[in-house]
Amino acid sequence: MIRKGRFALWNNEEYELVSYQRQYYLQSKNPSDLAKGFVKTNGNEHIFIKPVSVEEIDDAYEIVPYAMISGYRFAVKGFNEGLGTIALVTNNPFVKEKIAVRPYGKFEYIIEIPKDEILIEEDLIPISGF
Repeated sequence: MIRKGRFALWNNEEYELVSYQRQYYLQSKNPSDLAKGFVKTNGNEHIFIKPVSVEEIDDAYEIVPYAMISGYRFAVKGFNEGLGTIALVTNNPFVKEKIAVRPYGKFEYIIEIPKDEILIEEDLIPISGF
């Protein structure tokens, strides 16, 4: 599983962190979290949320997944479960001389690699205010 986005630690467990109109919510797909005060969402009965205050959250951070190929850093753009490939993107113009990448947007390059052939790493960036 590739983690990407905002996450929070609450009661020693990690949850996705979402916000709406200045209210923070922990998000889960685990039905056992219903016993911890989570409720089903209106749009998807397989996603559960719990409103929380900033004071209740132990820590909050953004996870930015990336991979290194031949010394070049690539951001994770997406994962194709059907093909089992990860799309990686960079804006480094020198990469096209050393790696078989394709143009992607303006001044960007993309490559798709089987998931089992690449190591995905994560940057954890603290979210201020938590």
